[in-house]
Amino acid sequence: MSQKTFETLTETFMERVWNQLDTTVIDELIADEHVSYGVGDPIEGKPGWRGFHAAFTAAFSDIQITVEDLVVSGDKEASRWTGTMVHRASGTPVTLSGMIIIHIRDGQILEGYNSVDFLPMLVTLNLMPGDAVEKALTPA
Repeated sequence: MSQKTFETLTETFMERVWNQLDTTVIDELIADEHVSYGVGDPIEGKPGWRGFHAAFTAAFSDIQITVEDLVVSGDKEASRWTGTMVHRASGTPVTLSGMIIIHIRDGQILEGYNSVDFLPMLVTLNLMPGDAVEKALTPA
């Protein structure tokens, strides 16, 4: 079976790095001076991405990321994605959704700006009460 080729770096990165767990593509797609923001501390360069990927896949298995929407403009790609996975410690299936804008230079991802909705996952794993947002928005 031949490997599917994608038109965008976003699709290639999501499919190969997350769905196929192919970390060799990090060296191909991540610029040496890369920085990603919005998922905790900034992820810096290829070593940072390898470490983030290792930590994430140690906590979650059966990861499947679907790019729901994608807009390309010049040297940027913006996408909305959904991810399903299983929390290894509890065996609980969880869902994440998010958006990312990547800045591309010379065919590699130079910067990533992430916004990830962790709340449904935290509620599913009983790490946050389901009514936390409602309580936070209730006037004192």
